Amino acid sequence: MRETVLIEAYREHEWELLRFLAKRLGSPTLASDIAQDLYVKLLAAQEYPPIRERRAYLFSMAANLATDHLRVEKRRREILAEADGLVWRQTDELTPERHALARAEFLYLQAEIAKLPPRCRQVFFLNRFQGQTQAQISESLQIGLTTVYKDLKRAIAVMIEARREFRGSDFGDKE
Repeated sequence: MRETVLIEAYREHEWELLRFLAKRLGSPTLASDIAQDLYVKLLAAQEYPPIRERRAYLFSMAANLATDHLRVEKRRREILAEADGLVWRQTDELTPERHALARAEFLYLQAEIAKLPPRCRQVFFLNRFQGQTQAQISESLQIGLTTVYKDLKRAIAVMIEARREFRGSDFGDKE
């Protein structure tokens, strides 16, 4: 098989082509892949029109292949980002079912809080809903800091357990 003029030019300027493509693509590995694609394209071609500047023609072909690759990769990233956005939007969307489930869970947790002793409920409310520190609660209710800590710990433990029970149960059984 007789080599074409462009195959000869490719072999002659292969290292220059690799450096050129690596600089353009930002990756020596990717440059090597594009150079291989160029070589395969040159091998597949039967004839080329008469070329005055073999090196310039070869580098133009390489540049076009690199540009095509970058364009395809950019489009692929856009498609993936768009698909990712659709997937996330579906899970974050407030549907009537999710709203009903959240409301049922809220009512269940509210009922569990109501079962706590009054002081424990009050400590929990002041800390979680009013944003008071344990020291502030201790001072305002005139109880010890340790008591505030224990009440808060108890309320949080009850909330965690209630949430586990709710999510682990058949949602229709709890109201």
